[in-house]
Amino acid sequence: MQYDPIALSNYYRQRPQQVWRRRLAITNEFSIFGMGLMRDWIGRRVDQNQRQRARKFTEKLTRLGATFIKLGQILSCRPDLVPPIYIEELANLQDQLPPFDNAIAHSIINSELGYYYWEVFAELSDRPVAAASFGQVYKGKLKSGEAIAVKVQRPDLEETISLDIYILRRFAARVQASFPIIRSDLVALIDEVAARLFEEMDYTQEGRNAEKFANLYGGNILHIAVE
Repeated sequence: MQYDPIALSNYYRQRPQQVWRRRLAITNEFSIFGMGLMRDWIGRRVDQNQRQRARKFTEKLTRLGATFIKLGQILSCRPDLVPPIYIEELANLQDQLPPFDNAIAHSIINSELGYYYWEVFAELSDRPVAAASFGQVYKGKLKSGEAIAVKVQRPDLEETISLDIYILRRFAARVQASFPIIRSDLVALIDEVAARLFEEMDYTQEGRNAEKFANLYGGNILHIAVE
């Protein structure tokens, strides 16, 4: 799974309604935030309320999902783009979201395995032991007795992230063209976010890395990733 901005652009140019709906959701979140900033500026409370606004900004990134969480994490390392107080709040950004429905997760597991999971697993936890923006993890055991962690990717994750990246990349290009005073390459920043996200979505490669780590360091927990 590799990030290809040209392929994404060609794909979403043919889907304007899908782009419009997601863009509207993003715009609504940041319009509310922008109005708060405007009120602070008019009331001369920018410095007084900056910490509160930084926390609100972090909350909005979390609500918008995986793409924006990763963007926030990268921005927390960019003092050339973000004020110090925002960097402090973004550094606390947690990659945690409520779990999605277990029935959907089990259906995904069955689909990826090609048969019912209980034909392979002796045990599988009723609820996920962890949930994040990319997926959730179940604790289980193979019929051979080996302990496993089953990581299930959120449904439609690749589609959601791809759409977000397409929208953000176009926005970054417009901002860059409209404000030459901005020295940082915003499109390159979005490409950096995208490359990391696509790498993290590749659970197959993650599984290989986990096996390599276990072989090198004597790990005894198997990891099964389901996309």
